[in-house]
Amino acid sequence: MDIETMQLFKGLFKTLIPNHYELIFVSPTNPKQVLTNEFVNKILKKTLNDLKIEPVTIHGLRHTHASILLYKKISIYYVSERLGHASIDTTLRYYAHVVKELREEDTKNTLDLFQKMLSLERATSEKFVQNKMK
Repeated sequence: MDIETMQLFKGLFKTLIPNHYELIFVSPTNPKQVLTNEFVNKILKKTLNDLKIEPVTIHGLRHTHASILLYKKISIYYVSERLGHASIDTTLRYYAHVVKELREEDTKNTLDLFQKMLSLERATSEKFVQNKMK
């Protein structure tokens, strides 16, 4: 995780209820009680339903976060590190559908770039020939 994000989390941790394990998700009534993934998802689902937002799990938010970073052209190496994957292969496997879409877009952009380069080269060659003929 990068330094800036760690600093943001450091500020967040200072606002949390002190707890034995220094976790983010703990019971507000009993700081020694760790909240389960199931409980957090239940609260998240209720909150999203109240806001009339389609429900998603905590893990789904993690996946969405990673996908958004990739679609915004953030390096897959950085995303892999941010997610804490032991290997970039794990990230590539889980986000292969995103990588495939981005590759198709990159192919189109590469072809467009070469087309522009060829057009520029032709225009430059034509000007050179016209200047020679004068």
